[in-house]
Amino acid sequence: MQVNRHMALLLAAVLLPAMGVAADDPEVDTSKWPCKFCEFEEGFSFRPDLGVGYVSDASAKFGEYNGLDEEGAYVVADADARYRKEGGLWLDLTAVDLGLDSRFFGVEGGKQGQYALHLNYKELPHNISDTAMSPFLGAGSNSLALPSGWVTGATTGFMSALDTSLRTLDLETERRLFDIGGSYSRVTHWAFAVNFRHEEKEGTRGLGGTFAFNDSQLPMPIDFTTDQIDASAAYSAERLQARIAYYGSIFKNDDDTFTWANPYIPLGTGGTVGQMSLAPGNQFHQLVLSAGYKLAARTQMTADVAFGQMTQDETFLPYTINGTLSTQPLPRSSLDGRVETLAGHLKITTQLADEFRVNASLSYNDRNNQTPQALYDWISTDYVQATVPRTNLPYSFTRSVASIDGALALTPSLRLYAGCSYDEYTRDLQEVERTNEGTCWGKANLSKELASVSLMWTYSQRTGSAYQPNPDGTPAQNPLMRLYNLADRDRNEAKLRVDVTPGERFNFGFDVRATWDDYFSSTVGLLNGASWSAAADCGWAIAEKVSASCYLGHEEIKSEQSNAELLGASPPWFGSNHDVIDSIGAGFKYDASEKFDMGFDYTWSRSSGEVAIKSATVGFPDLTTELNSARVYLNYTPKKKLTLRLSYWYEGYRSEDWALDDVLPATIGNVLAFGQQSPGYDVNVVTLSGRYEF
Repeated sequence: MQVNRHMALLLAAVLLPAMGVAADDPEVDTSKWPCKFCEFEEGFSFRPDLGVGYVSDASAKFGEYNGLDEEGAYVVADADARYRKEGGLWLDLTAVDLGLDSRFFGVEGGKQGQYALHLNYKELPHNISDTAMSPFLGAGSNSLALPSGWVTGATTGFMSALDTSLRTLDLETERRLFDIGGSYSRVTHWAFAVNFRHEEKEGTRGLGGTFAFNDSQLPMPIDFTTDQIDASAAYSAERLQARIAYYGSIFKNDDDTFTWANPYIPLGTGGTVGQMSLAPGNQFHQLVLSAGYKLAARTQMTADVAFGQMTQDETFLPYTINGTLSTQPLPRSSLDGRVETLAGHLKITTQLADEFRVNASLSYNDRNNQTPQALYDWISTDYVQATVPRTNLPYSFTRSVASIDGALALTPSLRLYAGCSYDEYTRDLQEVERTNEGTCWGKANLSKELASVSLMWTYSQRTGSAYQPNPDGTPAQNPLMRLYNLADRDRNEAKLRVDVTPGERFNFGFDVRATWDDYFSSTVGLLNGASWSAAADCGWAIAEKVSASCYLGHEEIKSEQSNAELLGASPPWFGSNHDVIDSIGAGFKYDASEKFDMGFDYTWSRSSGEVAIKSATVGFPDLTTELNSARVYLNYTPKKKLTLRLSYWYEGYRSEDWALDDVLPATIGNVLAFGQQSPGYDVNVVTLSGRYEF
């Protein structure tokens, strides 16, 4: 550093006189140089953004989560406010989309380095479908009836009152989230935090109800409440950081049962009303202890352990409301469900040399299901009583993972990474008692002045103990069947990323990834799978105030499977899946002046899914989707604190799904369907608003 300083002084003494600058010239006057971040922000500022928007067409798919599902005008109402006072007091207020069903409002504040408080409210819609139809009355409640004059039929074709009884049905849910919390850190080395969150979810979504072999799509009510609480205390010193935390979640469902009238002619002992239970209330509580300790100048250790308990004790419903079926008394009044969880993680990181780092870790996860077992009568769809009772299976598992990896800097521009892990998974009451998976990977990063390249390869193999279908023995399965998540498997994965910057104004890069799976011990089930993707992106500073970007992507996913209906038979048919996704994106931005700027973004994507049965003469039609989306915005600032905004958004969407298209409520004889069709739309959205800073 001293040599560099002397060299700089020598160069100044030689070059400054040659440039016509005398050594004793007066210093440059910097008094008028602006510094936006030098002055302390103090006082109150408020920036509302008010205006109007218009949506050209109603579409549940377009407005699935953004609240723009209805045709017509809506209010643009956003705002933010800030307050700062010398001494560290601060306050922030944020309001987003107050005129829509996706609104958010939040306020947070406190004193820097001492305490902070926050209060948030958010609504999140989920518009599932606006093309469903149903004859059932009472949608949204937990009891569905059929209209007066309804004519039951052996199939939907004989339900003569169906067409006149159909009513449009919106399948949608809405979540309302409220959370409040704060943190406190005035005590030396300590920090405390607590947060409470209350969520309500209401609405209607589809559910299938069955009598024997006759099905109906039903509007199921959603009326959930979830309360969550987080509390923690953290300690931080020079070499030790520690934390103790509690997490609790309590879920309640205001509808514990759901009934519906049978639209079909009852078969045999089949009833006229069906009943099913809905999601039961439950609780989860967890205590977490974590710590990090600096063992030496270049060695750090972190560890955490978590103890949890899940419980569910809702009162059982009766086996059936079909009075013609005779059942034994329930063995218990409730499940008395209880699951104990234990998770731990230990990691050591050490810098053996300036060029070499090593990480080693161990993790343990145990799920101990202590729910008592009992024998229960088995009633199928309020219609048939099985002759053999069944017992509940309290699934449990234990998982242990050990891994080690390292990083080596061979040169300033070349870095190598490598690692291996071993994963052992043991399960109770499942088809495979134990699986073991070993994984090794390597990665190289090469960085030069104008380009960088990253290449990674991963190989893993999973093997398991003997496969025994259906631990409870009912119903029987083909002994050759293998569930893909438990089957023996080889996996190879490769990744390549290249970034090039040929000049100051332009950069581009591309990314290639591929995965190959081989289920080498499977005869019936998933046999193999492969996927690959390629993407390219670029950025271009065309001029000082003009910039552009682009994106191009392609992805393919393939798999093959086999199936055999008869026990012990060789696979009589093979199926394959082939999905293709293409996408293009482009953007343009022009900052004309301090008063005017504009931008444009365009996205196109298309996907297709092919499902083929090799032994079938007629295959399935392809599943397709296509999306076109374009946005243009203009911002004009006629005065220093006033900005006018104009935006236009077009989005077009097309989809084809053979499971929905042309399937009307009575198309399938033993399925009373919603008649939903594949979504498609062309929607234009225009907004005009003004933002003013007070």
